[in-house]
Amino acid sequence: MQGVMIGLTAGALALALGYGEVARPAAQERYDGAIRGVADVRQAREVLAAARGGPAVLCVLAQEAVESRHGRWAMADTPEGAADTTGAARWALSERPSEADLPVLLEGLEDPDPCVRGIAARVAAHAGEAAATPGLLRVLGAPAPGARAAAAVALGLADAERAVQALIGRLSDAAAEVRASVAWALGALDDSRAAAPLRGVLRDADPSVRAAAALALGSLQDTGVVQALAQLLRNDPDERVRLAAAAALGRLEYREGVPALGAALGDRSAALRRTAAWALGQIEDAAAVPHLARVLNDRDEQVREMAVWALGEIEDRDGVGPLAEVLRGDDSPEIRRMAAWALGQIEDRAAVEPLATAVRSDREPRVRRMAVWALGQIEDAGAVPVLTEILRDSSAEVRSMALWALGEVESPRAVDAIVRALSDESPGVRVRAAWALGQIESGAAVPGLRSALRDADSQVRRTSLWALSQIETEAAMSAIAEALSDADTDVRREAVRALGRGPNPMPMPMPMPMPRPFP
Repeated sequence: MQGVMIGLTAGALALALGYGEVARPAAQERYDGAIRGVADVRQAREVLAAARGGPAVLCVLAQEAVESRHGRWAMADTPEGAADTTGAARWALSERPSEADLPVLLEGLEDPDPCVRGIAARVAAHAGEAAATPGLLRVLGAPAPGARAAAAVALGLADAERAVQALIGRLSDAAAEVRASVAWALGALDDSRAAAPLRGVLRDADPSVRAAAALALGSLQDTGVVQALAQLLRNDPDERVRLAAAAALGRLEYREGVPALGAALGDRSAALRRTAAWALGQIEDAAAVPHLARVLNDRDEQVREMAVWALGEIEDRDGVGPLAEVLRGDDSPEIRRMAAWALGQIEDRAAVEPLATAVRSDREPRVRRMAVWALGQIEDAGAVPVLTEILRDSSAEVRSMALWALGEVESPRAVDAIVRALSDESPGVRVRAAWALGQIESGAAVPGLRSALRDADSQVRRTSLWALSQIETEAAMSAIAEALSDADTDVRREAVRALGRGPNPMPMPMPMPMPRPFP
């Protein structure tokens, strides 16, 4: 139970103090289970049991870890949490330790309780490299392995560059816990002096040390270690080491790692297959396409999703056929959506037909919307018929995206359909229609845009003014002049700009594609 609170608390401090996704060698497995595995009944019960009766300060820190991990969108503090009545949690999360605080924290590094050591290491590191390093180097030589490991983590978090040589010396520590923590710290410090010593640690007898060394070498961008990492990926008996080797190869982004990563896509571990697919997407080499195509029917949904993402990152036209099959037939809407995104990334006209089929027939609006986005990315006039047809879609988001895509294609054949969209029930769709007409710059759009200057929505009127300014015919300028008497101040200002009396920026940015997945 205590390990759960260690992981959550350390996670809160690492995230809140600006360390991002840091490694926590002593508590990583419990932390991963607590954060990512709470859907599992046993782990859910363990998390709640660990919280029951816990000290208020640790409860606040644990809450911070979970909220930081999953994203806190509100500007205000979340309600009904544990109260930080003494301000201790706030101090740990936000205040830089003073010279008076450091001795207490350094003493905490040598505490027999791993929870105390974990928190002390993260708060002490926040004191800054200059203040914290001398004391942390002293603890790095302490008799207790737990203290030495905690000091190594703190040195890595503190960005203590002058500690590199001392840390390298500890790669031969008798305790595997210390060697793993030191390897992580050397990777965090990103100092090339550590590369050669870390290569030697890839042969360590302890798998946790080999894994930490592999990840550190990936962080150091040590390209001389690619073959050694490939050997670990192919031959190491421990899954943790193979996972670390795959992730490191992805960080290095060298094509020499493709064969070993391609072979790893056949590993019995779904986590390793997913990480290998991610790494191939990072490397972005066309030689990976056949390997990734073979796992597009993997039994694990997350593996399929990552393989599709990787094909989109590689952007090779040989990926179009396999991705089209996924778009047509995968049971998961999210994976079909990802396949549409990947086809848009590749931007090959061979994808127009399968994307058009998805736009017309997929039951999920999110898939149709992404397929429409992909057609806009490809910018092929062959997509105009389906894009104008989808302007009758039941989803306003799909209709709006179709108008964006038509604006990207810039085909005069679409003008009549887009003008009709100026009467759409959704103001957002009408705004996008006006923008698209401005992109196409056809004089045939002027009557429709002139009518849109009487729209009840001021943003529609402003965007119509911008569109008319792009067309620049005499009729367009005449319509703009009429807007100088608009009741809305912003519209009148836009009319002045549109007549050439000030900057007139494009009002509609490109929509964002879906976020990338991570292993």
